[in-house]
Amino acid sequence: MIEEILAHHILDHSFGISLFGFTLPITVHSLYMLGISVAMFLILVLILHGKSPMLKGAVEAFVAFVRDDIVLPNMGEEGRRFIPFFSTMLLFLLFANYLGLVPEARTITANLSITLGMAFVSGLLILGYSLKLNGIGGFLKTFVPEGVPWPLIPLIFILEVVSVIIRIFVLAIRLFANMAAGHMVLLGLFSFIFIIGAKGVWAGFGSSVPVLVMTLFVTTLELLVAAIQAYVFTLLTAIFTGLQMHSH
Repeated sequence: MIEEILAHHILDHSFGISLFGFTLPITVHSLYMLGISVAMFLILVLILHGKSPMLKGAVEAFVAFVRDDIVLPNMGEEGRRFIPFFSTMLLFLLFANYLGLVPEARTITANLSITLGMAFVSGLLILGYSLKLNGIGGFLKTFVPEGVPWPLIPLIFILEVVSVIIRIFVLAIRLFANMAAGHMVLLGLFSFIFIIGAKGVWAGFGSSVPVLVMTLFVTTLELLVAAIQAYVFTLLTAIFTGLQMHSH
């Protein structure tokens, strides 16, 4: 039973749609991603054309937070053009993480393929903008810190390339692990009731009170973790992009 509940939350299920002889690889999580994107778009359009100054002020404060606390401190003035990108990334992750806490909903950020896809997009920004900004020669120089002796340049270059790949991969693992771990902890706590209840009915009832208290605590912690992990993913993307923008 526990395996089924966990699988319902974090595992994807694919089903194909045949169209003109081709099978489109549609999955449940991809539909969730589409639904989240559409919901974000509609909500922001309604707020933009609405008459609530409070909601408009909240959106402006959100964008200002992304600009002043994430983009500009790590990318400088050159990062202003990416404020919409980072605002969208942070908002999407907040929607996805909190949707996963709703009963019967899916936690798409607990799917490694989803987080790897997002990390791949971050990697395209990190490397692509550095290449555009510096050209091929300057881009290669970003992997070799100044003052490195000539005999060590090939080794340092390889290590720097590997470090960038690891940074991008860590983005995916961090988000996936933290979102999946919360569900595993909650299911582990609930399982104590059944494990202890197997010893006796009253033992099961007695264990339910402390387990429910701990479950409430972990759920509250999950609300905090969902926001923190969305912020950390966005922040690290900005930091890694800033580090790769110029030679060391």
